[in-house]
Amino acid sequence: MRVDNYKVMHWLNTRKMTTGQTADAVGLDHEQLAKMMLSEEWPDELAAAVARALQITPEQFAASGRSGLTVLVRTAQELHDTRRPIQRDGIHFYNYYTMAAPQGAVAPVILDILCPADRLPALNNGHLEPAITINLGPGDIHGRWGEELSEATWQVIRANAGADNWIVGDSYVEPSYCPHTYSLAGAAPARIVSYTGQSSLAGLMEDVNDWSDPAAHAMFGRLEEGPAPQQVATLLLDRRGHTLESAAALLGAGEADLLAALDEGDIELLRALGTTLGFDYRLLIRPATRHDAVGKTFKDIEECRRETRAFKGYQVTSTASAPHLPDLTGLFMLVSGHGANLCEPAESHYLVTAGSPTLHWTKADGREEHAELSADASAWVAPFVTHHWSGDGAAIKLGSGRHLGYLDLYELTNTYAAVSTLRRGRRDNRGWGYDS
Repeated sequence: MRVDNYKVMHWLNTRKMTTGQTADAVGLDHEQLAKMMLSEEWPDELAAAVARALQITPEQFAASGRSGLTVLVRTAQELHDTRRPIQRDGIHFYNYYTMAAPQGAVAPVILDILCPADRLPALNNGHLEPAITINLGPGDIHGRWGEELSEATWQVIRANAGADNWIVGDSYVEPSYCPHTYSLAGAAPARIVSYTGQSSLAGLMEDVNDWSDPAAHAMFGRLEEGPAPQQVATLLLDRRGHTLESAAALLGAGEADLLAALDEGDIELLRALGTTLGFDYRLLIRPATRHDAVGKTFKDIEECRRETRAFKGYQVTSTASAPHLPDLTGLFMLVSGHGANLCEPAESHYLVTAGSPTLHWTKADGREEHAELSADASAWVAPFVTHHWSGDGAAIKLGSGRHLGYLDLYELTNTYAAVSTLRRGRRDNRGWGYDS
């Protein structure tokens, strides 16, 4: 198997095992293991033995295959070759196509909407990953988000037939496990692009799957109707051996004062509480929300038109977004001439929607590369890779939280010597200091 030796060293440090002790545990000479630590390919039996010694699985130090990867391009023909017909409710319901992305990464998909306008489309069951969806046209479609039809659960998602059709259509953001489906709204064909971005809850859900039923239900009960600031505060205080009363007394306040601060978002008192007891007070501030009755946030073409702006040599306007899903982003882009460099904090997915613009980027070795892309071509750009567009055309840019995402930024703002920590941690092959 292909092994990331930086991950192996991380687990050696985590388990407080020297390479010598690990070599003994797997029946190797110390020098043999040290030599393997310089290789990217290990025999499967050795990888399994080292994993057992470290009490992990081989997958936990497997190489991702993305090392040094900067940009991946998928041509229009290559996208069309990924076509997968989907049967649902007794009819040919969708065709799916997958845009460019590294192996193992989440990628946006394009769907041909085939359910006819005179038929109520059958709902799916939703999925953990939140999504941003855009009508690519040329026709309008119906979106459905519930069993009972209402203003929130049955809505037209329009395509843009105007001269500014680089803003291709309406868009919306949906939350986790929101049932949804689509049908045509008339005789014209239509497609959507849908990006089910990485869920910030995925890691927690993997762990919860391993918990006992009583433990999982205890968590659900503690977070019911929330998690609201008072519930979060109680969890944090329980962990530290405090009640609301004792925590308030430590600050020279009363329990009623602390309850009022949690209810009203009194930043001064909450900051003092977090600083004194050692947690991030921002967890106790109510988040802003902007969604309808089923949790989706919609944005129409007119609103996009009003927000059109110049940005670094491009004309752009934002697709739907939501403060409760801060990593999901979308941008309509009009390319005309030579745009300035872009360098994004998280991975970006581009879909060319018109013309033949050229994507330029900096490769891992510092050399410049470019590719002219036609409509339906797509590209994946890694975080902080310098790139720009030239020529004439239009594209949609989509992004989620891999990486630098919302939770990463949240953690880094709390990290002592954050940049030094990142520099040390990148490709760290130093042992924990007791090796020989």
